[in-house]
Amino acid sequence: MNQQNQAAEPKVFSTIDGNSLMEQEYEPLQFTVDAILPHGIFILAGSPKVGKSWLTLDMCHAISTGGKLWDFKATQGAVLYLALEDKHNRLQGRLKQMRADSQDISRLHLATASFGLSNGLLEQVHNFIAANPGTNLIAIDTLERIRDSGRDRDIYSYDYSDMNKLREITDKHRLTLLLVHHTRKMHDPDPLNTVSGSTGLIGAVDGVFVLTKDKRTGSNAKLTISNRDTESFCFDLRFDHDICRWDFIGNSADGGDDEDALCFLLNDFLQDEWSGTATELCSELKSRDSNFSLIPTALAKQLNASIGLLKKEYCIAVERDRSSRAKRILLRRIEQ
Repeated sequence: MNQQNQAAEPKVFSTIDGNSLMEQEYEPLQFTVDAILPHGIFILAGSPKVGKSWLTLDMCHAISTGGKLWDFKATQGAVLYLALEDKHNRLQGRLKQMRADSQDISRLHLATASFGLSNGLLEQVHNFIAANPGTNLIAIDTLERIRDSGRDRDIYSYDYSDMNKLREITDKHRLTLLLVHHTRKMHDPDPLNTVSGSTGLIGAVDGVFVLTKDKRTGSNAKLTISNRDTESFCFDLRFDHDICRWDFIGNSADGGDDEDALCFLLNDFLQDEWSGTATELCSELKSRDSNFSLIPTALAKQLNASIGLLKKEYCIAVERDRSSRAKRILLRRIEQ
């Protein structure tokens, strides 16, 4: 009788009306690296030997020490770096080359082997986090090293299924999972289209970082960042062979005269320091220049695109304070 009643129950959606949704209190988006790397699952892709592992290790170091990745503040916490294509002696050599051992790096945990995604990796990760409360980053270098060999399935389903398994980590723990991956040998004006795999891979993650070089033997590269819940970025980087780190040298986002005009106006406006929302900054700049017409969202995007120019040419640092519900912008004068 009970089975019959259950079978007769109508299948309905569980919904929430708009007013009720707007009354809910949700935690603001948390960042492992301010502005560019929130909590969630992210892919860092690039061609072989382009410098992905150096960038990953630099991220791990910044987060484990509570330092900065370029001008972006990292939130300190334990870091697990699965360097599955390395050995301990190579990792030691890399950390020495980066001069990372000049600081306390006890929060940086490195492993060169793990179980696969379907036979123990998730349990290993959960056990690590239990032993290291406050873990902020888990980096897996590379994604292919933990995947199953079931390629006979539809590749879209295969990619999406694996990402959903990994999603168990970020659903249970507040942290960032960074998956180092490869790009295909193809040219495409959109770097995201070069990431190896199907659209199921890109669609299932929260953001993608793509590191590309114009010349394989050169030192210059671009880092394209496309995240679901933040602004997009395109950084110009240069590899410093002395310390084996990627240096930030500018922002590739199109700005032209608009970018110069905004920087000039901010330089005229800023005394020592200022903090407020993008809406408040728009109001301040409008009061100084009646021709200023950017809306708050456009201003925030243009400001992100001008970080390098503001620091280099105008000695203005741009930071974000995301501790409150409102996203506040911090501007301050710095010594060059």
